[in-house]
Amino acid sequence: MTDPLLDFYRHKEMYIKLPTEGKWYTSNIKMSDQNEIGVMPLSFKDEMLLSIPDSVYNGESLFEILKSIVPDMENPYEIMLPDVDVILLASRINNNEEGTLRTEAKCPHCESTEEYEIKIINILNQIKPVNSIEIELSNGLTIVFKPNSLKSITSNQIRITENAQLLQQLENETDQLKQHEIFQQSLERSTAASMMILADSIEKIITPSTEVIDNITSILAWLSNSDSITIKKLQEINQQINANGIDKEFKFECSNEECGKKFKSAVEFNPTFFFTNDS
Repeated sequence: MTDPLLDFYRHKEMYIKLPTEGKWYTSNIKMSDQNEIGVMPLSFKDEMLLSIPDSVYNGESLFEILKSIVPDMENPYEIMLPDVDVILLASRINNNEEGTLRTEAKCPHCESTEEYEIKIINILNQIKPVNSIEIELSNGLTIVFKPNSLKSITSNQIRITENAQLLQQLENETDQLKQHEIFQQSLERSTAASMMILADSIEKIITPSTEVIDNITSILAWLSNSDSITIKKLQEINQQINANGIDKEFKFECSNEECGKKFKSAVEFNPTFFFTNDS
């Protein structure tokens, strides 16, 4: 029997363009004729998940929320970092009648920190498409970058957190041999996490003989045997491609009556910002 309340279930109230436009996804994403994906409001369960301390940062809770609000994305574990911000913003506007975000910004003219509102729809209307970034190294290798997946970032963030806990053991350890052992473990974990994030962001490597390498094991081995200057250069590109999609800098007018000057300030988007900063 058909549920008589079915038509009153929450539904996809917002349709948005993903910054990645669905590129780099291997699973199916159901798009509209305008190449947009539908986003639902948060359910009560979603909000409960967000109320649990550290639930967002352990990754799994955030993936559960994404499954709930973007049902047309077959595999949310594949979701790319630039797309996360846009989807969460669209979900936020669904749960916010005024459609605004509140944020603090510091005026550089009078040093006054005040609270300001940003219209979410204005942010969504200025989404920039994310494309591959290609660079050629001095050794002749061409590196083609893509954004990181959210899964790679969250899983490696857990490693980094565990590494910080490991380092805390050094404070109470008096045995020098044990100290050296803990330090080596910490260094290896930290390096491995950084290399995995970087490897996940490399779509492929093209050799001078035009051979294409897209196997992450081979890419990871090459990264582990590259010099620090090369790694730092690649990390800069990695940060650049992950930051694409949403303009993070906004214009404000100082609300201090004695100042009133216009200024620009960066707004850092993250899951706790989206859902705990209620308007």
